[in-house]
Amino acid sequence: MKILVISDIHGNIAALNAIQERADMVFCLGDLVNYGPYPGECITKIRGMTDKVVRGNHDNAIGRNLGCGCSERYKELSNDGKAFTVAALNNDEKSFLGNLPLTLNLRAAGKRFLFSHASPGGDIHKYLRPDAPDAEFITESKGVDADIVFIGHTHLPMVREVNGITYINPGSVGQPRDGIPLASYAVWEDGCIEIKRVSYDREATVLGLQQTTISPTHVATLSRILRNGGM
Repeated sequence: MKILVISDIHGNIAALNAIQERADMVFCLGDLVNYGPYPGECITKIRGMTDKVVRGNHDNAIGRNLGCGCSERYKELSNDGKAFTVAALNNDEKSFLGNLPLTLNLRAAGKRFLFSHASPGGDIHKYLRPDAPDAEFITESKGVDADIVFIGHTHLPMVREVNGITYINPGSVGQPRDGIPLASYAVWEDGCIEIKRVSYDREATVLGLQQTTISPTHVATLSRILRNGGM
């Protein structure tokens, strides 16, 4: 059994297209949109890849016309990107985003898997960073029945075991923030976990950003994140 897990695509179709991994099952941990120039193309691509998609905070913001719940560092950037994304998507695409489930579960190969955007319990705004204390993982996992938990949201890859549960963050496909500007994803195969990276044409995404209604100042910031793998 081979499971491909992707997350945090953020409208970056070049990065998403670069992932050519074949798998028995594909799960997407949300945030298909915002920050990137091709939200509609990313939604179409994901819908063609899998029906196993959970809702991220940016999907929620676009699909339900709410705030993103982002950290202060990214809020202004997100709001500008949201205005562009809302205008770029049709009603069906926004409805798709807004009605995605918060969590998904799977039993396979004798293991219990849980898939969520940010926290095991389905809080789409919670940041569980790789260096968070064990107690934080335990608190966020109360009532969770799983051996393996996949979460995204931080854009920081992680494989960590706490209190008998293995937590895996595949990193971000479309906007890595760990200093490595390559599309990041995870593969679980027969009990083995691997975080993988693949290069893509970042300048194509930068060019796409320059053709959006996002302000030049924010385009410059987003371009820097893409090129450097973070702020």
